[in-house]
Parts: sequence; structure tokens; C-alpha cells
Amino acid sequence: MNALLLSIVALVVTVPLFWVEGGCYWLQTKVLPPRRPRFMPLNSVWIEAPSLPFSWHRGAWFGCGLSQSGTANYCRLAGTDGKLVCSGEYLSCATHSAVAEKDVHLVPPRDSGEAWVFTERSNCVVGLLANGEILLPATEMDKCAETKVRLFPKAR
Repeated sequence: MNALLLSIVALVVTVPLFWVEGGCYWLQTKVLPPRRPRFMPLNSVWIEAPSLPFSWHRGAWFGCGLSQSGTANYCRLAGTDGKLVCSGEYLSCATHSAVAEKDVHLVPPRDSGEAWVFTERSNCVVGLLANGEILLPATEMDKCAETKVRLFPKAR
């Protein structure tokens, strides 16, 4: 009976400590990471959403390929359930043209809040490439300068 009582007390003490010390984050990222939906490109990155105390896999997958026309990159954002959040044609802010599919090496943003573009024309995320290039929805090319300042404030 004492062993059972001691086990229950140990669980009551250790579970909250595990939770507070980032155990849930560890489980979500290392043990049971989010799975990329099959229809998303292989170069897709997981964009972490702000965490909630009792949440699991808060975020979405963002990936890009070359559009059928070849004149733009077709990018999409999908939730963990596979539902499309947004999609559309994207262009490079550096060249105002498509980036070759082999050169699309996406990286997740430091903060998911800074990745969003909300305008009358578009509500989706910015594509960040490992080489520092930015992909924006084709309708938002006039927002390249302000997006770069917002994402990289020290590079002024």
C-alpha cells in the first residue's frame, strides 16, 4: 500500500514539473513531431504557432514549388489536419521572378507572428529562404521593402 501511495505522490509531483520544464514541447518536437501532409512539397517547413498551455502541434506546414506556368513559385500553407489555409503564386523580392525549385530552401521564421502578410489582396505567410531571400505573394511585390525591414530590422 505504501509503494502505491508513494508512486501516486511521485506522479503528482513529477508530471507538473515535466510540463513546466518544457516536457510537452520536447514530446511535440522530438518524440512525436508534426507530420507533413503528403501533398505538401518536400521542402516544406513547420511554422510554429504561439503555444497554448494545453495544445498539441500548434502551427502549419509551408512549402513551395514551381507553378505550372514556370513564371512564379506556387506556395501553400496547410494545417496539421491537411486543410489548406492559404495558397498562391509567390515571387522573389530580390528578382521579382520565380526561384528555381532546386534553390527553394525554406527556413521557418524566428517568430510566427512576423511571417504573416495581411492586406486587402492577400492573407498568407512570407517565404523565407536559407540564403536570406524573401518570397512574397505575387500581388504583394510592392511590400518587399517594408517586409524586409520587419523581418530583418538590424540589416538596415
